[in-house]
Amino acid sequence: MFARTVLVMFATLALFACSPATSDNAVRQSLNEHPDMVLDALAKQKQELYALVLAGQQENQDAARLAQVDAELKKPLSPVIDPARAMRGPATAPITVVVYSDFLCPYCARGAATLKKFMERHPDSVRVLFKHYATDDLSRQAALLYEALAAQDPKLAFAFHDAVFAAQQEIEQAGEPALYALAVKLGADIPKLKRDLKNPALAKRIDDDVAEARAFGIEATPTFLVNGVSVRGAAPLEDFENVLRKVAPKGGEEAPCDTCNKKKKP
Repeated sequence: MFARTVLVMFATLALFACSPATSDNAVRQSLNEHPDMVLDALAKQKQELYALVLAGQQENQDAARLAQVDAELKKPLSPVIDPARAMRGPATAPITVVVYSDFLCPYCARGAATLKKFMERHPDSVRVLFKHYATDDLSRQAALLYEALAAQDPKLAFAFHDAVFAAQQEIEQAGEPALYALAVKLGADIPKLKRDLKNPALAKRIDDDVAEARAFGIEATPTFLVNGVSVRGAAPLEDFENVLRKVAPKGGEEAPCDTCNKKKKP
């Protein structure tokens, strides 16, 4: 790409200098004989060159993202939706967001905050199923506690979800005791919690979540599937709204929340 740009520059300069017509071969030969001229010119434009590289990378990422969304709109991903698992939001909601997340991932905490705002904008039409992409022992223990608490009460599990994301640094430093302290503080039935933590079905559920995410080509957390169309990373709220515009059932009540940010008149 840079060589092509330099060729255009040389050709343009030749025209404005009233020199004889310069063929591509002649320009290429000149560049081959004097590569230092190109390097010297580029060295004087480091900041501009770096900005061009970043802009090119962003364009490529945006194009890849759009292509991915188009492909998933044609063939949405199909995660397992087990109605027995903890859900946040109306059970009959037309939009289901499946989250693959790690309780100790800082980007996941940011993603959880954005998802909360998204749900607040669409309280009657979005529900969330939280799945796990636990990558280390402490993250896995947090995932097990979440599932064990969900066996007591889904609301308790999501309260734990919010509390863990809010206290990531403290948990990283204190380890498992901090996780159990949160469960106690939230009012969990501790004897039942201890029994459920030994349930092999919960450990298998976490393994199945990780396997499902990898089968979808998900390599990083957080990743959100909005009716099967992915929003990857700690994406801004508008990314969720953009996908919602595409997946919302036609003729249904769901639509982009165009007035959510407008102040209500008294």
